[in-house]
Amino acid sequence: MKIYVGGTFSAQERLRAEAETLHKLGHEITSSWLREASKPESLTYDQWMFQLSSKDVAEVFASDCLIMDLDGASTSGGRYVEWGVACHPLSTILRLTVGGRAHVESEAGYAYGCFNHLAHGMFVNWDNVRAYLEINHNTKNRGAS
Repeated sequence: MKIYVGGTFSAQERLRAEAETLHKLGHEITSSWLREASKPESLTYDQWMFQLSSKDVAEVFASDCLIMDLDGASTSGGRYVEWGVACHPLSTILRLTVGGRAHVESEAGYAYGCFNHLAHGMFVNWDNVRAYLEINHNTKNRGAS
């Protein structure tokens, strides 16, 4: 399965490790932001931001599944844009959330808003996500799909 891992940029190292674990389970990781390089000097800031955002949207569309990690404060809002792309009405992308307080209702409403409830699965931690994928989307014994 092709999986896009979304999250806050400040969690890049932690999420890179989670993505590597998913890769070892036979999944293809499409989220290249996990190994993002610095802006080339030949590009302006606006050109670089356009390239990054276009690439991320294309990678979400190329995925079978998007896992949005909700731990940590968003530094750019990117994970929510990626989530919105995956929630397109004609999308067949499996949408999973992990961590944060996505499953907790607060006095002011849902902790991260109503759109997280478009998830096909909401998980407390990455162990639970991996267990779900192993049971429902096991690629290790039948080749990557």
